[in-house]
Amino acid sequence: MMTKDNLHIFIVDDDQTVRDSLSKFFSLHQFQVNVYEDAKTYLNNLDDNEVGCLISDIDMEGMNGLQLQKRLNELKCIRPTIFITGHANINIAVEAMKLGAIDFIEKPFDPDILLAKVVTAIELFSEKVLILNRYRLLTKKEIKVFECVVRGDKSRSIVEQLFISMPTVEAHRSQIMKKMQANSVAELVRASMLIPTLKDD
Repeated sequence: MMTKDNLHIFIVDDDQTVRDSLSKFFSLHQFQVNVYEDAKTYLNNLDDNEVGCLISDIDMEGMNGLQLQKRLNELKCIRPTIFITGHANINIAVEAMKLGAIDFIEKPFDPDILLAKVVTAIELFSEKVLILNRYRLLTKKEIKVFECVVRGDKSRSIVEQLFISMPTVEAHRSQIMKKMQANSVAELVRASMLIPTLKDD
């Protein structure tokens, strides 16, 4: 069972005052806290087996927050990220979200609001990991059928697209529902939105 004392908060900020303040705050809320003065130090100590949330400043010397997120994407590290900045603008916020950030907060901020966003981010991440693990159980044929189903294709259309029989389609659909632990097509569609390879198509 996941509890706060085995969840990590990773704070990357070149402002020591911010690092110390956030570290103390999250420690008081029973999180394990790791602080880094720059993005490269964080990357050098990266362990994606540790479950938690990354809180990173955008405006840092050397590698900035957006560059850090791009690098994490290249490394396929899907830890949820919340960006903080003292110089917010719409373009940077949009870019951060496109790179996969969960949220974007302008300094100064209420730490309790940040805490709520962190909890939400970790819950979303946990659900995403669960869905991805189920998705990986699908065979290549089942994945093709899955993609058709979440697009809204009917069984007859899937037969024609994939050149397989109706009984085969129905068998694949049954296995997909079972492996994805879905009770309806609507649940499958919702799950597909948490799978990057499908959401980005």
